[in-house]
Amino acid sequence: MKKIVNSPFDVNKASLIRYITISVCAVLIVLNWDSIVPFLNKYHLLDKTGHFFGFLFLSWLVDKLLNLNIMVTTIGLIFYSGLTEIGQHMLGFRSGQWSDFIADSLGCLCYLLIVYIDNRLMLKVKK
Repeated sequence: MKKIVNSPFDVNKASLIRYITISVCAVLIVLNWDSIVPFLNKYHLLDKTGHFFGFLFLSWLVDKLLNLNIMVTTIGLIFYSGLTEIGQHMLGFRSGQWSDFIADSLGCLCYLLIVYIDNRLMLKVKK
């Protein structure tokens, strides 16, 4: 009897939970977009949200391209974030802000948390 290998319907439990969580969050954001944007603009959070997601994406990109230790990647990107804010402060026509540095750092740390949780879920599925 021949076994089908790598069927598109073979989804492990961790992947299914991940896809459902991402899908629900995306749908909630799209459905509530008209309520979310004025709140973000009122408190200047749109800029901070951009910093957060920018460094979340940058952490993912650097992790996948360079394949370094995740702690080295995270610490390096937080250090890079601090240097960019110091550089902006010294330019004169830009302003380096602590809140931007915190948003950048939280994006990096969030990616670290995602990787940690993903690794824990994969270990539980393998058992």
